Amino acid sequence: MKLFSNFSNSSKQQPEFPACVDYNIILENDIVEGKPVKMVDMGLLNVPTGSIVVCDPLTMPDWPPLNRKIPKGNYPVKIYLADFGNGHLRVTLAHLEIAPGRAERWVLAVRDGEDVTTLKNEADYFGFPVDAGLGCFWDEKTRDAFVKFDNKLYETNGEGVYDLYLEDEFKKSANYPGDIGSWATYTVPGTQLNVTMFSSGWGDGRYPAYWGIDKDNKLVSLVIDFIILLGNEEEDDDK
Repeated sequence: MKLFSNFSNSSKQQPEFPACVDYNIILENDIVEGKPVKMVDMGLLNVPTGSIVVCDPLTMPDWPPLNRKIPKGNYPVKIYLADFGNGHLRVTLAHLEIAPGRAERWVLAVRDGEDVTTLKNEADYFGFPVDAGLGCFWDEKTRDAFVKFDNKLYETNGEGVYDLYLEDEFKKSANYPGDIGSWATYTVPGTQLNVTMFSSGWGDGRYPAYWGIDKDNKLVSLVIDFIILLGNEEEDDDK
């Protein structure tokens, strides 16, 4: 699957760029491509502004938000893990449930300046870069509060939010001794602003997000594809 990272200067409305796969295959099946798929309910994500950021929360928190907003509210987040056996689970899909209903089509989620007319092949995409092996859903307001809190921790403790808090949160989802865990939901202290974080497929790289739209043209879903299943495997050497 070819990927792109260039931004254009145009923020005008662009045509849709359809996904080359149907994510309902993962959302609706317990076994996909011969691998068991486990669903994990991560709880509700608080979205106070409707401006969603999908990014690596530790290395690229300032990545631009998606250019399509959703209504303010609280939304279920679920992740889907492909089981490779012996406790080896990999997050294949993260799902933000925006409204009830089944998506009939999936279209690439983009940010201002990402020009879908430059994508030529059906498997091309824009995505967000990952350098800490993590992806997330969070509201732009939460992102700002998280970064401010993290900076304050470094100033007062010499360590940031991951070392002081998140490492222990991730260990709660460990599958075997020594496993660092695959997911965590974290609320910024003193606020109701939370973030859902999850390991990113085989690790670092660039990953796309897609909006799910139902038969009535209503927005019902947002997913992040971590390139594990549906013919997109990019396995690492340590599998």
